[in-house]
Amino acid sequence: ALTPGGATVPYDSAIHPPGDGAARGGYDTIAFYAGAKNVLTVGAVRDAVVNGLRNLSGATMEGYSSWGPTDDGRIKPDLVANGYSLYSSYSSGTASYAYSSGTSMAAPNATGTAQLLLSLYTSMKPGEYMRASTLKGLLIHTADDLGTAGPDYKLGWGLVDAKAAADLICTAATNPAVASILENQITTAAPVREHAFNWDGVSPIRATLCWTDPAGSATSLHDSRTAKLVNNLNLRLVAPDGATHLPFVMPFVGTWTTASMSSPATTAVGAPFAVPPSTLRLSTT
Repeated sequence: ALTPGGATVPYDSAIHPPGDGAARGGYDTIAFYAGAKNVLTVGAVRDAVVNGLRNLSGATMEGYSSWGPTDDGRIKPDLVANGYSLYSSYSSGTASYAYSSGTSMAAPNATGTAQLLLSLYTSMKPGEYMRASTLKGLLIHTADDLGTAGPDYKLGWGLVDAKAAADLICTAATNPAVASILENQITTAAPVREHAFNWDGVSPIRATLCWTDPAGSATSLHDSRTAKLVNNLNLRLVAPDGATHLPFVMPFVGTWTTASMSSPATTAVGAPFAVPPSTLRLSTT
């Protein structure tokens, strides 16, 4: 089990939830404060930069990094970042620095990246500021997928990629026909939002939906499968002929096993799209 400070303690069946952690192959070990809906939960991997070049094979999972899912099946961690042997300020003195490892290194690593992206966004769009959900969606959208294809409960949506996120901000500001960062609201009066764009039939299409969800109802039940999302929004990609493609689906089941939690995400893919060029629609409900 992990304490808030990151130290490990022996498993004690009298105080620790049954069936978590070691009994589930390492899954279901996310601390309660890291399972919040609207926070960005960051796991730790080793550095993906080798000899000055980005090499994803180096981004291996660190053993102290906790895995999801949350009890109601949400993906945690959201992302991973380098948390191994980073040179940082240290608690031994006001001018002390030392090498340290942990999710306590990975999280500030990702936080610094996020702050730089916020500054870039405002410089590209003076007077405008990204919403928290936009920033979270941007980091998820541009992350490098690790492990099995799609999101998973170990590595989330993948490794933070600062350059890819920065490039998307710049492209969206200068050439919105190629990439767009859209901010909008879903209300009871307007429960559907659509965005049309032209597709060349060749370039990959990637769409990410992220929102700030209202507070749900608290529970003291262990392993409660009751959904904590108040607004469960859906994203669809629709072709002119009505063919629809849906997002990844996680292996959420009523009774979890190590096998089910380690199963890859699946895609509910509809019929093939019409012959390009096509005008496609992103529909959010």
